[in-house]
Amino acid sequence: MMTEGRSRSEERPGPPVRSASRFGFPLPALPALYALCALPLSACGDDSSPADGGGEVDGDGTGDGEGGSTSTFWSCPGDPGCAGAGAAAFEAGVGRRVANPTITETLTVDVDGDGEFDIRDDEFDDVDGDGRFDGVWIAGYGNPRPANDIHDDIETRVLALRSGEKLLAIVSADLIGMFHDDVEQLRSAVADLDIDYLLVACSHNHEGPDTIGLWGLNETSSGVDPAYMNFLLAQMEAAVRDAVADLRPARVKYGRTQPGESAAKGINNVVGDGRDPVILNPWLTVLGFEDAADGSTIATLVNWTAHAEFSDDRINSITADYVHSLRLGIEEGVAEGSVDVPGVGGLAVFTQGALGSQVGPNRVQTTGLDGTEWTGGEEIDWAQEVGRILAVGALRALDEATAPEDTLDLAWVRARVELIVENYGYHAMLLNGIFNRELHGYDPTYPLETGNYPWLWTEVSWLRLGRAQVYTVGGEPCPEQFLGGYDGSYTPDSLSLVDPGSAHPPDLSAAPGPPYLYDRLEGAEYPMTWGLTNDMLGYLIPSYDYFLDEHAPYIDEAFGFYYEETNSIGPEGWPAVERAYLEILERRP
Repeated sequence: MMTEGRSRSEERPGPPVRSASRFGFPLPALPALYALCALPLSACGDDSSPADGGGEVDGDGTGDGEGGSTSTFWSCPGDPGCAGAGAAAFEAGVGRRVANPTITETLTVDVDGDGEFDIRDDEFDDVDGDGRFDGVWIAGYGNPRPANDIHDDIETRVLALRSGEKLLAIVSADLIGMFHDDVEQLRSAVADLDIDYLLVACSHNHEGPDTIGLWGLNETSSGVDPAYMNFLLAQMEAAVRDAVADLRPARVKYGRTQPGESAAKGINNVVGDGRDPVILNPWLTVLGFEDAADGSTIATLVNWTAHAEFSDDRINSITADYVHSLRLGIEEGVAEGSVDVPGVGGLAVFTQGALGSQVGPNRVQTTGLDGTEWTGGEEIDWAQEVGRILAVGALRALDEATAPEDTLDLAWVRARVELIVENYGYHAMLLNGIFNRELHGYDPTYPLETGNYPWLWTEVSWLRLGRAQVYTVGGEPCPEQFLGGYDGSYTPDSLSLVDPGSAHPPDLSAAPGPPYLYDRLEGAEYPMTWGLTNDMLGYLIPSYDYFLDEHAPYIDEAFGFYYEETNSIGPEGWPAVERAYLEILERRP
């Protein structure tokens, strides 16, 4: 459900390697939260579902009982109320709203300069005089990290597509993530628009307001401001309504490229990895939507895979990280050094990829478009340079894209999937109200232990957008779970598949073989994964390389570099998602 930010730079040589502080608060505080798991908190959870999780269930209520979890599937076209298979003339529309938080109290003295508020030494502007720091808490890295200002806007952008009788709304947001419960609330708010499928795709921004709860003032308080969440959902609703009202006849073109704008470094100029095996999705994929009447750009849908955390963990500014300058560059162009590429206008809509395994600024040293060398620690400026470099790649992909097509084959299968929560740290935060989402399938009057773990509902899906096909998931899977690449075929020349100095390297002989999930997308010219979509589950780690600490599982890392397990739902997370994908693929229209 969560991430991020501790440094491993002292443990491995080379460019900076960063990830997260376990649960976003100091480890000495964890025993207090851990103890909460043993309390009979009858106010938490919902025991209306069977504790055994049930079986795999179709939309008609039948199932085969495999997997220990319940899944319900909806296909479009195919299910009642969703007709019209095949490519058809289509419409596209966009909406955009700013969703900045209101900052009233700020950090005025930061003694150690770490960006975090220390109640013992630091000072803040106590506007209301209540003696409590009522900050806007930034999601990502350690806590509590307050926002003092806004560098660039937090936005929600929407692309609506209508093909035949099917209406799809893709909501993009500059956020760390959103729980499925919040997504369902947004769907209810726009139910009158008769949208067949609405998705919320978050960028996993580590420099935006906390929308999950993990990064509050202390280890027992949520960082979520309910008033802000209401405002955010209202802005999302408005943007959705704007996009549907904006629908107009459109054409689409498809493109992709390997960005980086560096012959020597390739994609490692803008992305790296912090966990072995180092396997990176090299493709930046774009779908360009044009007005059928005059050829002007309506939207550019862009998909790239990298944690939005290049701005560092010490800043006290709200920013969309590299996503801001990526979108701006696509729309307005990039002029820097010898580069001068015009923009295409319209609205750029970003979706995040499979960024698990710490894909992002780790082991990256960027050569800027003007030749400036960025080595990390330059905070927001580095993030903005990375975004401009990516924008140059996106504009190249659009320039080299397919000829515009006036039909779009729009289809999807989505699954409501039940997952067991085995992470003890998550238990504490769920029961303590730090994570605000509905649970079921357990007896809240008894301690949480084997046989009485809570369950939650999440959602995964497959989409066909013409020549593109997409897997969506509300978490952080690894690129190799879709690409493969255990042979080094997706490892940049400047990096090693496995660090030769690793104390506990992954056993690649135990890694799964083909076919991988992208291999199974027959006819997909432009395969994509949209992570952090419709939920926030944390890391989804392949079973062969899932290791827990023997003495304090989920609280301490296993020997080696196994941070991601501490921020995962548990070892059954990825297997359950993968089973749902395989069933989804069998049901594709």
